[in-house]
Amino acid sequence: MSITRPTATTISATSTAPPRSGTTTMPTRAVGVALVGTTIGWGTAMQAIGGREGFGWYSLLGGVAALAFQATLIVLLLLECRTHAMGSGRVARTAHRVQFAVMAGAMVSTVLDAFWALHGTVIWMVFDSCWPLSMVGMAAIGIRIVIAGRWSRPLRWQTLFAQSWVLWAIPLSAVPMIGMVGGLLQILLGYGVLGLMLFRVGRLPITPA
Repeated sequence: MSITRPTATTISATSTAPPRSGTTTMPTRAVGVALVGTTIGWGTAMQAIGGREGFGWYSLLGGVAALAFQATLIVLLLLECRTHAMGSGRVARTAHRVQFAVMAGAMVSTVLDAFWALHGTVIWMVFDSCWPLSMVGMAAIGIRIVIAGRWSRPLRWQTLFAQSWVLWAIPLSAVPMIGMVGGLLQILLGYGVLGLMLFRVGRLPITPA
């Protein structure tokens, strides 16, 4: 993900709110495409797998789809970090470091689940806990992005909606006949739409520290 100093013409052609000429920016289209693709892929895999347990093609399919989605979330976090979407202070830097660490643990959990390895052990439980912790962290970062106000209003509110999935999924899971479908719909409307917005924006300015 390169950092460039595009001309005013380039920015205005790709951004809904063009930065000033000479402003350092980061491209967002690749992130947007990846976010849309992996969101749809993970959602489709979850629907196909359902509640199946054990090792098999379904666990591998779910693992690959989840890893792709998680990797895209890490790229999204890098974009947020490098554009100082949360701000540029110590709290923002620490929050990103913690989130990267928890996301790494969640990805290890995904690999263990894909091969149905170490289930029920202390090691599995430690890494499995990284899944909900990573989702809580994403929600907290989304809230901070809204407060910081570094991104445009529509983009930062959509980021909050997408990254607050855990705050929607848990209540929805308790509703009969909605449950998983509601959580899936929120993911598609959250991260899927966020990906489309990032693709349309094209570039985001890097706010000076």
